[in-house]
Amino acid sequence: MPADVNSITLYQRPDCPFCWKVRLAAFESGVNVSEIEVQLDKKHPDVVRLNPNETVPVLLDDHLVINESSEIIEYLIDQAPHMELMPGPAKIRATIRQLHHYSDHQLGKILFPYIKEKRDSENCTVRDELKESTKHAWYEAQSMLSEKLGERDFFADEFSVAECALLPRFCLAVTHGLPIAEQFQNLKKWYARCADRPSFKKAMPQYFPGLAQH
Repeated sequence: MPADVNSITLYQRPDCPFCWKVRLAAFESGVNVSEIEVQLDKKHPDVVRLNPNETVPVLLDDHLVINESSEIIEYLIDQAPHMELMPGPAKIRATIRQLHHYSDHQLGKILFPYIKEKRDSENCTVRDELKESTKHAWYEAQSMLSEKLGERDFFADEFSVAECALLPRFCLAVTHGLPIAEQFQNLKKWYARCADRPSFKKAMPQYFPGLAQH
């Protein structure tokens, strides 16, 4: 039996890409999640109590606590098996999982130092050396992802967990001055296509720390 959706609480920070992808998955799946917003650089007492790492996202469903964003998404998918966020045969699902892992563990590492320095600086500035190295790595990442996407609308047969993971990274990059290169028109069209979805608009943070409010 599915969990009582009214009991599911998500501790999250809107601009955190790990939390952001969970919200996208929740909105796409239609699972009703009660959100508690956590502020940047402030420890929420419930998060400290529930997660030894003292970080978000944290999902609480009755006595069940899940602290890993990828596991939270799997749990949400289990609550709404009619939603195909892991669509297609085994090989396609493996590709989705690999893109999810890539977004969390590689693309995030490419973008985070630049975004953090811009966020934390007084004038939203980034050192030239970091700016150039990030632009180069971001271009290489787009090249790889463009090849994987090809002419498809999405990275799988339809909108999937791959999009949930990648979209926040792309949005953060674009918002912080790292646009999608003109050479990768398929990625531009993919991003615009995803940005039109109700889940994207609902999950979009209202502001980004360190930047002017959006």
